[in-house]
Amino acid sequence: MYAGRDTFADCLNSFQTFIFLINYCFTIINYTFADIIANKMNTVKPIAKLLLYISRLLAGIYFLTFVYALVTLVFKSDSLRVSAGLKQFEILFPLTHTPFLLGFYNGQYIWLEFLPIFILYALFFLLLSYVFFTFTQPKLFTHKGYNYLRIFYLANFTVPALMLVLTELLSEASFDAWAITGFHILLGIFIFFMAAIFEQGLKIQNEQDLII
Repeated sequence: MYAGRDTFADCLNSFQTFIFLINYCFTIINYTFADIIANKMNTVKPIAKLLLYISRLLAGIYFLTFVYALVTLVFKSDSLRVSAGLKQFEILFPLTHTPFLLGFYNGQYIWLEFLPIFILYALFFLLLSYVFFTFTQPKLFTHKGYNYLRIFYLANFTVPALMLVLTELLSEASFDAWAITGFHILLGIFIFFMAAIFEQGLKIQNEQDLII
């Protein structure tokens, strides 16, 4: 009877030792994984910061272009040139006679195809800048970073597709419109998988914080 108790106690101690070793190994793996991420992030952060500034700059350029084109078309300023047949228009660079933007001079095209392109790409580059912003932070896996990725891939899935459907309903969408929509959907799929990795990384990071 005492021998049985000793055997049970030995097994229990062995099991507790086994659990302790598993937890110890798991902690080491987590720390190693964190160190690998940190070392890689030292290289990624400067690149991400540069791409962040470039994206914000492009967002600003597209937004200013939208405002300039809108004001020029609505108020028919001196920067607007319309062809003799009223079929096409040119918007000149400010204070120059050099063509800047070209398009068809009809309301449907201007309000549903021409102007939305600039404001939507301003939004696209702004959202993209937040994706790069995620990789510049001291802590990689955060709820805010995951939400930035989620908003970006949802925008790429929905907005181009809605614009394509609207264009098809009102006129015939060009091959370029289909190609651009396909590109954004592929980009959305890529970011979707990245967001899934972030979600798992966030869970592992939270588990690691609980262990610590």
